[in-house]
Amino acid sequence: MNGMKYESIKTTILIILVLSSIVLTWTLWTYQPEYKAIEADDLVEQVTENVQKETSLIIKPSKILYHIEGQHFGTFSETELNRVMKEIGTWEIQDVQNITHAVQEDGLADFLSQSGHAEIFFPDPFPLQLYKSFLKINDKEHSLISFDRFVIDVNSENREESIVYFVSTGDNLVYEGRINSRLTRDFKRSFYNTATRYPEQIEYSLSETNSVYLPKDETAVNRLDYFTDTIDIKTFIDRLFTDPDLVKGDRLSTGEVHTDGTRLLRVFNNQKYIEFINPTRMSGNQSDTTDLIQTSIDFVNEHVGWTDDYRFFSWNKESQTTVFKLYVKNIPVFDHRGLVDITQQWENNEIVKYDHPTVSLQIMLNSSETTLPKGEKVMEVITGIQNYNPELLDSVTVAYEMTEKENDSQFLSLQPIWSYRYNGVWRKVEDIGGREDGLE
Repeated sequence: MNGMKYESIKTTILIILVLSSIVLTWTLWTYQPEYKAIEADDLVEQVTENVQKETSLIIKPSKILYHIEGQHFGTFSETELNRVMKEIGTWEIQDVQNITHAVQEDGLADFLSQSGHAEIFFPDPFPLQLYKSFLKINDKEHSLISFDRFVIDVNSENREESIVYFVSTGDNLVYEGRINSRLTRDFKRSFYNTATRYPEQIEYSLSETNSVYLPKDETAVNRLDYFTDTIDIKTFIDRLFTDPDLVKGDRLSTGEVHTDGTRLLRVFNNQKYIEFINPTRMSGNQSDTTDLIQTSIDFVNEHVGWTDDYRFFSWNKESQTTVFKLYVKNIPVFDHRGLVDITQQWENNEIVKYDHPTVSLQIMLNSSETTLPKGEKVMEVITGIQNYNPELLDSVTVAYEMTEKENDSQFLSLQPIWSYRYNGVWRKVEDIGGREDGLE
């Protein structure tokens, strides 16, 4: 009898365990976690408030090159460049003076590549006054002269004062400044002496004043996919018009037009950028070269702001235009639709035209490594273009090309490419026999 009771208890427990297992399995199969939905309104809210940045976060170096006993080592690593800029940001530079005549005999390119030089590159020349946003420079005489390279000479570490150089490769200008030798010794120990860990670069001479340096080996760069969101057009209206209540909007076949009777805001269908036009009287007056870039930075700070990592890329004194380009991981992004540039045109110290993307990179979804060809292959393609003139080539760089995912405009891909600036126009390095696309 006791045995039968024992068997009944065992059977009951077994049934309970089986039923519990079934319930648990069903729960696991049907469970859906309550993830917080990504609401479009939430994303818009993130990019509708002005994202203001200091000038030192907008004007940033594109790469650094170390010249060591006839070899060259360089990187565009954002981590490395941030370390370098933090180091030199404490330096006090004195006694800035023109020494161009002293380097003209050997040529600017040979001067720059001398062993012991660490060469910091910027995308375009900009006035010395703006170098003061990240360097301590005691100088009032040369503020309007523009430079695109900053060179540290570690050979001068044993002198009482060490030397740094401000260089304009386009205008063939070299200015020197002096710093405490202790600073150079620290830089040599922390950066120059360990630079051989970076990819070796091969020099390709273009002229007496310019060379390009490209990696000896292939370069690994990640391909990136992003989910994007759109900036509410009302944000632009509120920021760009003096009295938004006076603005009237019309929908046309080509897109939207908003105007207060004087100024005009255009939103083109499927183009993902706005064009703001503010007509003014033609006067011929130009703001000085320092103010143009700084005024453009200030304008973006007050009008929608830096909705992604945009940086100073180029400017033109004659046309009074500035371009701030989207960068991702310190790599410039190109696109033929205008989705990667904030551009401005000024006249008589007033904004005339302002283009700003209406998309913002929100969430990185995927990342996969891509291998770019070594520099030798890149130069073979470039030098093989029709009527190639080396003096018209002034820059070659790793870049991203932005592409849209098919059938879903909220997803964008950034594909690593080589690009080069030839005769003032940025182009994609295509495979041999491929077409040459102009890049924006």
